[in-house]
Amino acid sequence: MGIRIQPKEIEIPENDPFKNDLLGRKKPAEILTHIVGSIDGPCVLAIDAAWGTGKTTFLKIWAQHLRNEGFPVVEFNAWETDFAGDPFVALSTELTNAFQEYPENFSTDKITAAKTAAKEILQRAVPGVIRLATAGILDVGQLVEKEIGQALASYAEYQLSRYQDERESVEKFRTVLQEMAATLSKSRDGRPLVVVIDELDRCRPSYAIELLEVAKHLFTVDHIVFALAVNRAELAQSVKALYGASFDADGYLRRFFDVDFRLPEVDRTAFIKATLNAIQIDDYFNRTQDNKGRQDAAVVGGLLSGFFGTPDLNLRQVAQALHRLGVVFASLRDNQRSFAIATVVALIVRTIDPALYQRFIRDEASDQEVVDTVFSLPGIASFRREHYGALFEAYIITEACRMTSHHIEALTSPESITSPLLSHYQAMVEAEKADDGPEDLDLKHVTHAKKVISLHEVLSKNMVFSGEIGFQYSVERLELLSTDFIEERT
Repeated sequence: MGIRIQPKEIEIPENDPFKNDLLGRKKPAEILTHIVGSIDGPCVLAIDAAWGTGKTTFLKIWAQHLRNEGFPVVEFNAWETDFAGDPFVALSTELTNAFQEYPENFSTDKITAAKTAAKEILQRAVPGVIRLATAGILDVGQLVEKEIGQALASYAEYQLSRYQDERESVEKFRTVLQEMAATLSKSRDGRPLVVVIDELDRCRPSYAIELLEVAKHLFTVDHIVFALAVNRAELAQSVKALYGASFDADGYLRRFFDVDFRLPEVDRTAFIKATLNAIQIDDYFNRTQDNKGRQDAAVVGGLLSGFFGTPDLNLRQVAQALHRLGVVFASLRDNQRSFAIATVVALIVRTIDPALYQRFIRDEASDQEVVDTVFSLPGIASFRREHYGALFEAYIITEACRMTSHHIEALTSPESITSPLLSHYQAMVEAEKADDGPEDLDLKHVTHAKKVISLHEVLSKNMVFSGEIGFQYSVERLELLSTDFIEERT
């Protein structure tokens, strides 16, 4: 059976769209459904959430829920149509195709009329090229004043005519669109057509803004609701990229959205647990007698919940990391040691700061730098004093000491090996013992230092007896470079 590195898109059963929902988004979906069902006139709705927090999955689930509730729905991925260059072409085509799915409501002539109206907009919106013919004379000063006046008058007349033609084309298109939306809504007991637009904040800045303009000014008719999933902060940056850093991007965006809806934060612990269940990572601990088996499984869950439960990491990063962990465990034979805890510790550093991770495994970054960087994240800082936080530090220290030992010709005992972070903690413990120790020494920090040192000593003894805590093996496996993957699992 194949192994997926990237998270697989969840299956959304038609009769139960929330069945595989890992984010607990049923309530916001029902709230939004009630909102769009209560809207009479045109509306542009912004569904705001940070990148990587599950907007796309939510939209797919919600779209199916809307269909089940009797709403006609069009799903439009802005990023996938970015290549088209013109958002009007992409959006008008998707809408026309959507109407074709309801042949009982629309005749072929009506669909053709919509397409024709859209084509007229495209033809008349092409910028005209107006220039003064100088018969090869580069010095326009030689043109007499009368000729210049005639040319400018002709240009102004052309622009006015062009403006009138474009306005008529837009009104014609919107009239056809209005009639079709009203017909469709009437057949659905007054429910509007919901156009769900995703990935807007991943598009080119110019395309994203053009799409907003098109949706707001060309497609805003009764019985059509546009629901755009956006990261408002990122979209504001796109606006500033076009109009300058001092431009009032937030004020500009408020022009486009009639209603704002912020997706609530998800239960990250529940998401991690559900993802681990989905990739069947427990199967490894059930089929192997590696180390302490179920005890290691509990430690793995505690570490992942503590470090990946922070909002500083988006859900996409977390899901990708967990699936990579699933690849590692699923690829090992039953009689191979997984070094599960070391693998998770390495994975945590790799996910939080990939560049620092690479430097650490090359012995170019100290354990002090790694630990300080990881726990500098606001969502993780408080976790440092807990048991799994101390265990994480002990593994990082022990691996740093192992790498240091390679540079020492005569290793007499593990006690002779130290590291920057270990030395810092040892000095803190010694300061507490001294009669003249510093008065501002925080006893909580000392207690934590003792705990980390104690855990490190246990790991060091394990290295003496087994020669390895598995950190280096874990790195090779995480990078998919291990020869363990060559042999078939028995």
